[in-house]
Amino acid sequence: MSIKQLAGQTVFYGISNIISKFLNLLLTPFYLLVLMDTVSFGAMSSVYAYITFINVILTYGMETTFFRFAKQGQERAVLSTSMISLIASSTIAFILFMLVRTPVINSPQGVMAGLTGHPSYYLYIVLVLCFDAVTAIPYAQLRLDGRPVRYAIIRIANILTNIFFNVFFLWLGPKLHASGVPFMPHPTTGGEQIGYIYLANVMGSGMTLLLFLPQILKIDWKINWPLWKQLLQYSLPLVVFGLAGMVNETLDRAWFLPTYLHMPLHEKQEALSIYSANYKMAIFITMFIQAFKMGAEPFFFKQSEGQNPQKVYARIMKLFVVLLCVMFLFVSLFLDIWKIFLVKNKFYQQGLFIVPVLLLANVFLGIYYNLTIWFKITDRTRTGAAITIITALLAWGCNAWWIPRMGYFGAALATMVCYLVQMVICWALGQKYYPVPYHLPRILTYIGSAVVVYYFFAWLTNHLLSPGAPYALTPATLGTGLLFFFAYLWFVLKMEKREFAKLPFVGKYIGKL
Repeated sequence: MSIKQLAGQTVFYGISNIISKFLNLLLTPFYLLVLMDTVSFGAMSSVYAYITFINVILTYGMETTFFRFAKQGQERAVLSTSMISLIASSTIAFILFMLVRTPVINSPQGVMAGLTGHPSYYLYIVLVLCFDAVTAIPYAQLRLDGRPVRYAIIRIANILTNIFFNVFFLWLGPKLHASGVPFMPHPTTGGEQIGYIYLANVMGSGMTLLLFLPQILKIDWKINWPLWKQLLQYSLPLVVFGLAGMVNETLDRAWFLPTYLHMPLHEKQEALSIYSANYKMAIFITMFIQAFKMGAEPFFFKQSEGQNPQKVYARIMKLFVVLLCVMFLFVSLFLDIWKIFLVKNKFYQQGLFIVPVLLLANVFLGIYYNLTIWFKITDRTRTGAAITIITALLAWGCNAWWIPRMGYFGAALATMVCYLVQMVICWALGQKYYPVPYHLPRILTYIGSAVVVYYFFAWLTNHLLSPGAPYALTPATLGTGLLFFFAYLWFVLKMEKREFAKLPFVGKYIGKL
């Protein structure tokens, strides 16, 4: 597979990812408008942070393991063994989750998440976890087989189903109920509303499982026990790697903020809502990172069997960094526009100042994901686990230190610092065990110049263009933002003219620069 093929597949995965993530992003202003209090959004975000964290355990690295072993000419055996393993473990997990339902619901974190007094909400969350775990391998199979169109259809079907039931349960149903239509939902409090949100998610995950059912039923229903042991030996360190990574990626909303914010419960819940709503603005970078991962992971494993794969990895990293930096500026320079997603009388907009920090954090995270290929193809997954354990401990320390002093800005700063450290450690160890000739001077130049451009723009806005109202949309701020953005875009395209000219879709236009 060539870099052109990777770019083409990333575009396909990117389209589906962008559409699904953008549709999901549209739910943010919808929630902020229809939720009847200012704490429910934070409670819901806390639950979804836990879902992301626990999903790492329930899939226990089988996706990456599937790519690693399926390329060795035993795809059918790997497919059936990993699929049966996930179905069995998800069934066991469901039973265990239900056995500990009461203490979880009544715990302090259950109170913060709005679960106390609502055991049905807990059931919905457990179903989402199990459905998502079972569909991990079917998604991976589509990626390995190079079927991005079907992948896109299923992903978009998931989010459209989710959106439909959200709108029905939270808006259309109550209106029909008010008109006298029987059996329609009629939420009266924010607590009841988030229950409908969880139920809508069950519908979306259930739709995904239903669409994958024909694909799942085609597997060979027999497990290769020696192979299963090999898969687990490779995958289990990835669980540690994934869990430690999730500490910084999700526990700021699920644990750190609720634990280390020293304020009354209601104020703590409001702060969590503000932080969670503004965290959504980083989705413009994360959706690109996820699209890249969808196409890149199977590509990297296949490329490792070719000649001089390190040179290919270096070229991909440079282009990847360029695109990350462009996305960073695309969001941070135009926060006065993107703030429309944070509605409700500017309550949530007071946290906009953390968005550039979180965007930069996700730039570092994206680079780190790109770097991790060295320990995956050299089977040094334990080293990868060690890296993320170190940064997880750092995340714990930074959050415990900064949140009591700086509030939710401390959580954002801790996220950025930990991703930076994680990225640097991974690069340093990678150069020792699997040297890749990354173009460091240019990579550092692109990142550094993007940060300088944003903070110079922010200084101009605060002191000259819009003093006292840094995120006010004015002709001056919009024009200056566009000038800075296109100047940076021209700079990187000029620097990487030859590289971009080789890519599909854009190459024919680069030659005109």
